[in-house]
Amino acid sequence: MPELVDWLMTHLVVGVLVLTRLGMLLMAMPAIGAGVPRRVKALLALMMTALLLPTIADRPGMQDLPDLSHLPDLAIAVAREAMIGMLIGGTVQIVITGLQLAGEAITSTGGMNLGDSVDPTTQSSMPALARMVGMLVTAVMLLGGGHRVVLSLLVESFEYVPPGNVVFHDSIMQSVIDCMSGALASGVRVSAPVVAALLLSNLVTGLISRTMPQINVLAIGFGINSLALLVVTAMTIGSVAWVFQDELAINVERLSMIWTPGG
Repeated sequence: MPELVDWLMTHLVVGVLVLTRLGMLLMAMPAIGAGVPRRVKALLALMMTALLLPTIADRPGMQDLPDLSHLPDLAIAVAREAMIGMLIGGTVQIVITGLQLAGEAITSTGGMNLGDSVDPTTQSSMPALARMVGMLVTAVMLLGGGHRVVLSLLVESFEYVPPGNVVFHDSIMQSVIDCMSGALASGVRVSAPVVAALLLSNLVTGLISRTMPQINVLAIGFGINSLALLVVTAMTIGSVAWVFQDELAINVERLSMIWTPGG
């Protein structure tokens, strides 16, 4: 027992750094960051840190860490670890948010903005269709093993970017910019068929109003738009899963290339 206490005190700084990176990953990761009680997240972070710490603490270079007596250096190291954890977990959330923009674009084009509700992840008002897309993508991620891919990326980051040796460079910011632009493009790709169908229905409604002015165009137009929105959305909603899988794989590979040698 005294040997275990001495080992824990010796590797206390490493444990704090590993816990910080892992904890920020869990906070930024979808399906865990929101909706899961804080005690469960804290217990999960502690358990995973206990599993990773023995393999990380014995690696070379773990002796050149900030000492507990130098609090400013330790605080800077903790902040860097937190940013790395947020980078990995936030990448997945950025992809999901970009796909949720498809739901917002479809809802705005179809004139169905009355069904807004508060999203627990972003704490902002969001259409019901956008929330449905977010929940669908999160379910696809969990069923397809996306959480295991993210955790393996975290373990890989500990191998090439040891705790306490985090260095930021331009490729990290470029990776975030590429992730945001790719997520926005994915949202446009998902919403394009429905938006095109809605624009076509508006064109049909305009032709009807020109040929038969005595018909109530507003009532007919709203019904045609709603029907086109529901039918085309039901036909194309499955593409969200494929787009998300491709975009997640691209971003995971991009992050892996940041800290691998030669990346």
